[in-house]
Amino acid sequence: MQWFKYALALLSLVGLWFIGLGLSTFIPLPASLLGLLVLLLGLIWLKRIPNALLIVSQFVLGHMLVLFVPATMGILLYAETLADNLPWLVLSIVISTLLSLGITAWICQRLLQAKSANAPISDDNE
Repeated sequence: MQWFKYALALLSLVGLWFIGLGLSTFIPLPASLLGLLVLLLGLIWLKRIPNALLIVSQFVLGHMLVLFVPATMGILLYAETLADNLPWLVLSIVISTLLSLGITAWICQRLLQAKSANAPISDDNE
């Protein structure tokens, strides 16, 4: 009966992607991102991660490279277009990487400052 829970968890992930696909007609974001946001809202509502969903998600994440093979083959079909726009692609990747690293570092610094401000003061001098 355990396999049924795993199959249901996998179907729920696929179903969330389809929900994201439906939402992408109204919201200009990728279907997978919208599906993940719906999943996040559902998990926040549940206040826990179902065990079958956790196991299936870890399995899928562990074999993510296999899922990138079709995308990689698709890139090869547009190699000439990518080569024509290579400087812009590299520039956009560098800028987005620097922005995401900077924002992540800023958020971490703010969180650490807030955590140290809320930490109880210890009497180490005694």
